[in-house]
Amino acid sequence: MKLYNLAESLILEVAAKNDIMKSLRDRKIVSLYYDDDEDPGGKEKRFVQMYCYGISKAGNEVVRVYQVGGDTKTIQPGWKLFRTDRIDRMKVLGGTFDEPKPLFNPTGDKDMIKINYITKFE
Repeated sequence: MKLYNLAESLILEVAAKNDIMKSLRDRKIVSLYYDDDEDPGGKEKRFVQMYCYGISKAGNEVVRVYQVGGDTKTIQPGWKLFRTDRIDRMKVLGGTFDEPKPLFNPTGDKDMIKINYITKFE
């Protein structure tokens, strides 16, 4: 049973990374549930644009997003840094975004020590 759980976990992790990369490359809007520090165990639905994927200063895999909506307490659009291990039920939606949000840094992210990919705009 442990081997099955390990295999299932690895498959889900690879699928999530593939979805993250697809949303970054194709500039797709994504829906997901995120479990933040303020409300542990309470995953809330969010709608986001993903901009940068990498490793945080704490060593966690993270994605820099611009939240455009969702069920959060503030429901304020804005920049967020999400740990990928706290993302659940991510779904790449049909909508795209063609221009970066204000304060987007196309060369990096100050909260990451390693950048795996940054969304490109022409």
